[in-house]
Amino acid sequence: MATVNEMNSPHAVNRGMKDLCARNSKFALLEHLLPWLCQSPRITTYRVNLLKTSVEKFQNYVETLLRQHYITPQKVFFLPDIPEVVCIDSSKETCVGPFKGQKEIVVDCCCGGAILRGAHIYAIGVLGMESDTKLDDMVNVYADLSGKCKKGLKVHYDSKEKIYLGQGKVLMQRYQIFRNEGPSAGVAVKMLSTISGVPSIGDLSSSEALLQNLPSIICARILNPQEGEIVLDMCSAPGNKTGHLAELMKDRGVLVALDKTETKISLVKEMILRNSLSSVKAYAYDSTKSFSDVITHNDADFRPPFKAETFDRILLDAPCSALGIRPMLTNNISPKMLKSYANVQRKLFANAVKLLRKGGTMIYSTCTVNVAENEEIVVWALRKFPELTLQSSEPIYGDLGWPCEGLLEDDRTKLQRFGPNNKISIDTVGFFIAKFLKRN
Repeated sequence: MATVNEMNSPHAVNRGMKDLCARNSKFALLEHLLPWLCQSPRITTYRVNLLKTSVEKFQNYVETLLRQHYITPQKVFFLPDIPEVVCIDSSKETCVGPFKGQKEIVVDCCCGGAILRGAHIYAIGVLGMESDTKLDDMVNVYADLSGKCKKGLKVHYDSKEKIYLGQGKVLMQRYQIFRNEGPSAGVAVKMLSTISGVPSIGDLSSSEALLQNLPSIICARILNPQEGEIVLDMCSAPGNKTGHLAELMKDRGVLVALDKTETKISLVKEMILRNSLSSVKAYAYDSTKSFSDVITHNDADFRPPFKAETFDRILLDAPCSALGIRPMLTNNISPKMLKSYANVQRKLFANAVKLLRKGGTMIYSTCTVNVAENEEIVVWALRKFPELTLQSSEPIYGDLGWPCEGLLEDDRTKLQRFGPNNKISIDTVGFFIAKFLKRN
């Protein structure tokens, strides 16, 4: 049985990851990067909607919940310069199983990653449950790294490529999970403890607070949109950052949210309705084509495409290889796919520069650790667009950017990179943020 941070992780045998680590070996050695990617962030963060409630009220709710579940509750704390954030620390006492005599539950890697970040097990994520497993049984929970476990497995899963995640309590029987018409809705196994120490209290998201990674929250804070401004979120789905931008704008002004497909933008529209936002206009539109010299519709409609210099501020949270998501228990990215993202990122960036007014601010961000999608994009942008200058990105919770050919040492200090070498004690996902100003 494997452990989450062993070097036989799926990252270590993946060619794309080997190429990435070889390229970045000067900055994050293989033995540091790969185990870090397989581990859960220690800190769980919620963004509180200050238009609807207070951080103190949400903190009290979380602390009450933790006291109900744990003898020694995890610490709940604030970040003074990001007043809408509530942080929940992990426990130093982690699950010490597997426990003898208990049956096992096997889940897929996606479900396994969620478990290590505090989720319970929904029926759809269960691959195997041993026969005669009864309601309220305590069970050992494993994730299948190989992807070879067959759905509906009835016996013990004998594999060297499964990892122990923790202990749970059964809330559904086999027939409810493995029905011909699909699994029942709801939680199949309630997690009691995990090897990550992240509190197993599920997702507490509502219209008043949202489970969101800290760097994503910081992105909106760095962009710092103001009431009455015209703002663009170029790749907005599922809408978490869009909602935050609207809250920072006090829902006053115009916030345009784009994403490529109706399926994606429907998630943003659901967020708009859920939060009763009036300032957000969401469109299914390819942001690589969002600029046009010829506009046939009324500018006041704020429908794509847009003319040059339409927006005061732009957030480009670009599609990327997502090699900063943690814990990442599986990875099938190919070298070809890994190299493909930078081209799309450059196209999006070029459109953003055209759409940004002089004196406007733009954020470029990704959730990957890949230099080619981060620092190298910054170098390219500064060469390609002399009207852009790199700005310090505050509040600062990340480390400086990694060294890169063509990147000045002073410019490295203006970037924020969240990774295994992060010197600040907030342990979170891998992420990159760069802030640009378009000069007059």
